[in-house]
Amino acid sequence: MYVLNIPTYIMFKVKNIGYNKLFQINLTKNRKYYMSNKILAILLLAVISVAQANKTNEDTQIWVPVNINAKIGDTNWRTFLELQPRITNDVSQLGVAIVRPGIGYAITPNATIWVGYALQATEYGDTGNYGLENRAWQGLYWKDTLAKKQFIWEMRNRMEERFLPANSEVSYRWRTRFRGEYLLQEYQPWLKPWSIITSNEVFVNFNSNTNNAQLPAGFNQNRAYVGIGYRFAPEFQIETGYLNQYVPGYIGKADQVNNVWMTNFNVNF
Repeated sequence: MYVLNIPTYIMFKVKNIGYNKLFQINLTKNRKYYMSNKILAILLLAVISVAQANKTNEDTQIWVPVNINAKIGDTNWRTFLELQPRITNDVSQLGVAIVRPGIGYAITPNATIWVGYALQATEYGDTGNYGLENRAWQGLYWKDTLAKKQFIWEMRNRMEERFLPANSEVSYRWRTRFRGEYLLQEYQPWLKPWSIITSNEVFVNFNSNTNNAQLPAGFNQNRAYVGIGYRFAPEFQIETGYLNQYVPGYIGKADQVNNVWMTNFNVNF
């Protein structure tokens, strides 16, 4: 039987799981213990690798979408325009700007189908240089009420064809948002213009785009939001609150979590 004459120690310093600790593996004099310790060492390295792979980057941001919806005369046709600046990098610079027009048709009092275009400018790091993404989109929007119209719920489905910067391959993405708004007017007269709003939106890539974009098919991101709304008039509402944006890391990149304070200006004609 093979015997190790001198005990061997392997120490691992773990940095990425919230504390520093030394693990010591003693390779004893017989092969049986040596093999078991070797297996333990391999498992430990695997755990450390997973912890490193799941590192998360965080950023604090401010988003200010302006959403304008307007009917075209007495017809079922609608127009839409969204303008959205995003202040990123710990609220220090204009990192993203979006212009998103669209045209829709109300097929029922509750449902509207949409087609449109979007132009998104995204800054490359801290360089001051922006890449432009052109995007075609189609959508189905459903809005209804519950509890004697005290609760308003919406579902928005949108398909996007993304033409990314320096990329000839089209990236197809689906997104679904559920939104609920609870009106507070039943409690006190002065609460009539106020409401509580929550939403969640899931993004899924339909195809893998590895040509510079590094976007694999599957889950792309999630946005969870909670806030309050104030309606100045039937046509004008402001809502503000916290949005958590989670984007999983791709191809060795860390996950991204953006803590966003979002204020929407909603105008309806």
